[in-house]
Amino acid sequence: MSPAEAPLQMPIPFGISADTGMPLDGVDDAALESLQHGPVESAVASDYLKAKVDSTEAHFGTIGDVDPNALDQAGWAVLFAPSADQRIREALQPLLDHRKEQVGDESLFKIFDGVTGFQPGDTASQWLNRQKVRMDVVDPQLGVPFYLLIVGPPDEIPFEFQYGLDLYWGVGRLWFDNADDFRQYATSVVEYETMAEVPTSRQMGIFAPRHDFDQATQLFAGEVAEPLANGSGSTGPIGKRQKFAVQHFVGDPATKDALTSLFSGTAERGSPALLFTGGHGKSFKPDDPRHAGSQGALICQDWTGYGKVERDHYFDASDLPANAKVHGLVHFLFACYGGGCPERDTFNRLENTPKQISPRAMISRLPQALLSHRNGAALAVMAHIDRAWAYSFRQGSSAQTQGFRDVIGRIMRGDRLGQATDQFNVRWAALSTDLSEVLGQMQMGLKLDPKRLANQWIARDDARNYVVFGDPAVRLRVEDMPALA
Repeated sequence: MSPAEAPLQMPIPFGISADTGMPLDGVDDAALESLQHGPVESAVASDYLKAKVDSTEAHFGTIGDVDPNALDQAGWAVLFAPSADQRIREALQPLLDHRKEQVGDESLFKIFDGVTGFQPGDTASQWLNRQKVRMDVVDPQLGVPFYLLIVGPPDEIPFEFQYGLDLYWGVGRLWFDNADDFRQYATSVVEYETMAEVPTSRQMGIFAPRHDFDQATQLFAGEVAEPLANGSGSTGPIGKRQKFAVQHFVGDPATKDALTSLFSGTAERGSPALLFTGGHGKSFKPDDPRHAGSQGALICQDWTGYGKVERDHYFDASDLPANAKVHGLVHFLFACYGGGCPERDTFNRLENTPKQISPRAMISRLPQALLSHRNGAALAVMAHIDRAWAYSFRQGSSAQTQGFRDVIGRIMRGDRLGQATDQFNVRWAALSTDLSEVLGQMQMGLKLDPKRLANQWIARDDARNYVVFGDPAVRLRVEDMPALA
């Protein structure tokens, strides 16, 4: 049976409504129909996406004679939003000084602001054009270094700008409510990269609830978490080649107390260098007073059933212990709204008016709390914007976890985050190219199933909506970590 003939798999989201205690809506027939009338990339953007897929430079963003792990070759830059005032810039100065010294070449260290900064309405390609650089495999000497840290809120520099720039560049974002949090992050990164001994060991934590009443968590636990932890078929457990030990909490062990122990370093093996969590994120209405602090909170195994989610069933930023040991941690978080929330729903364009789901585009509070922790901040959080879907690890009815394995494996071997996470950009580009071809066929009069087309659209945007929070040039110091059995 060809893919075109296969039974249509309806989208499965990973989120629970705070109001109903029920899974978030997938996409109903009317919303599926509306997606085919939504905005598409311009012809130029489609060319960029196709070039990404066809690139002879594997899936890395830099030209072949530039090592993306070497800052003195790849370079580093910061893009300040207008709202990043002098207090914020001074707070980040230790990190800027540190990166400038590592880069060692004035032409490869850039600060973009003012006339060179983001202008309202900019797309990634428009901003690059003003720097006299095109969207293409990155030559850092042309004016925009490979690693670029956006310092600004997503209601000022949109997530869409970050998605676009991240197609080739290694992009991260940092934003907090006060200058002290910026200072804590900056000093924590510099300390981690310069301290004699790293505070974490060569180990990974995997956390994935599985509820016997819930299809989504059963799928993720069975098709992603357990194969990563234990291996599957001819594929061994994740981390074996990188000499990482894995402590896993899948199903019944994935309680709120277990997640607290991973963050606090009291789990059996102590503090992991890499934590991978997957499951439902909790969703609050825009006018709910809990929205700002708890949107995307992680629902744990403690949850007892549909209809209601009690406060002690989910983990949000307020549950992060004051004595948490997250310094040097990279957290890969898969859940609806785990990373943030746009103002309007990416996946519901009924009557060309997307549904409002947040007062404004926002970063979820848990990533911010991890990246500003007073006991030593995490290095980075990779998480999903808007709803997260099973498309990330499924093709039809079969599991496809190689994207997760690729990203996790590269982080474990010490690659910098901005280039270790590029596999999701490749998948976005490939799905966009397929979608553009289908839309072109429709314009020529070919009749297509609108539901199948909409499903392609959702899968494309699901792959696009992963972002890195924190400096994209951070990396695990695996060479300084002892191998664990």
